[in-house]
Amino acid sequence: MDATINGKPARLLFDTGASDLILFRKGAERLGLKVSEPPRDLQAAAGEVPVGTSEECEFVLGATHARTSFKVFEPPSFLHMGADGAVGWQPLRYNLIQIDAGAKQAKWLANAPPETATWLKFRIRSQARVLCLEIPGQEESRGVLSVDTGSSSGVALNPERWRAWTAAHTNQPTTLMAGYMPGAGTVVIEESWARELTFGPLVLKEVPVMLANVAERAMASPGFEASLGLAALRRLDLIIDGDLGIAYLRPKSGPPPPYEHNRLGAVFAPPKMEGGDLVARVIDGTPAYEAGIRNGDVLLKVGDLDATKWRTDPKVLPLSRFWEAPPGTRLELTLKRGSATFKKTVVLRQILSPDTGSPGKAPGG
Repeated sequence: MDATINGKPARLLFDTGASDLILFRKGAERLGLKVSEPPRDLQAAAGEVPVGTSEECEFVLGATHARTSFKVFEPPSFLHMGADGAVGWQPLRYNLIQIDAGAKQAKWLANAPPETATWLKFRIRSQARVLCLEIPGQEESRGVLSVDTGSSSGVALNPERWRAWTAAHTNQPTTLMAGYMPGAGTVVIEESWARELTFGPLVLKEVPVMLANVAERAMASPGFEASLGLAALRRLDLIIDGDLGIAYLRPKSGPPPPYEHNRLGAVFAPPKMEGGDLVARVIDGTPAYEAGIRNGDVLLKVGDLDATKWRTDPKVLPLSRFWEAPPGTRLELTLKRGSATFKKTVVLRQILSPDTGSPGKAPGG
């Protein structure tokens, strides 16, 4: 989203999985805003991080003109956010917005299109800090789906539903995804592919599925059942009428769009965000495992690129761009196991897609 802050252009992400107006530290500095630091002894709630507060400023976004302050958050220094900050759900909650995940666009509407009369209707949970939709037909303990446009992933299930799904789909191919999320830190999660997931009257077909992390669960509780990231939202037409408190949903049929996932079947992540080696976690049966890479191996190089400089060299991160290369890509990895240094050549292959979930032992399962 293009906005102005004190008359200066600002680039902001629309993140319905966040609650407030947020500036990243570098964004606040670029815009020349003074920042009040959070108290040193502040204890953040589950799923949250301590934030500072900017001085008041003139904020313009579309038809919205306000004098306001921003929460100021400092992501880890090695992350390159590509924006000055983010607009969470609360500042925009009374608008009529069409979320087009395929185009990565949010469109402001004057009226709901007539065809929404035949779409599914979910009530928006009014007291939630992030965008949460109440699942119809669960009056006693109404479950909720959170909508997270700040996540590129698919459907993130609560622990109970994830355990039930994995128990019923033991042969499904599995890979790993790794990343950073405020309130959760380094996140490494198994990711699989679901032919169908049902939430009340909503049926999503052919979507990536995983376990929701602690921050996703905390932000959308109570009643959290799942979070829908961009890969899941691509399987929906979605219009949010915040003024009426109604979300209109229409599942899409037909084949899903390509999903760029980890075709290596392993991730390399530091034990702590700001330091440490890039340590492997590997799924059995994947290209990484078949090449001889094991849990605990330390990544030294990708080809000629020195991966040990991941904290300072912007060419290293995100490592996901290497693992998401097309099937058939050959990668030479230099690794360390104990005192021994060795090289492994890995050939990437498609792990997650509708074609890899057939009965029997599937690749990476």
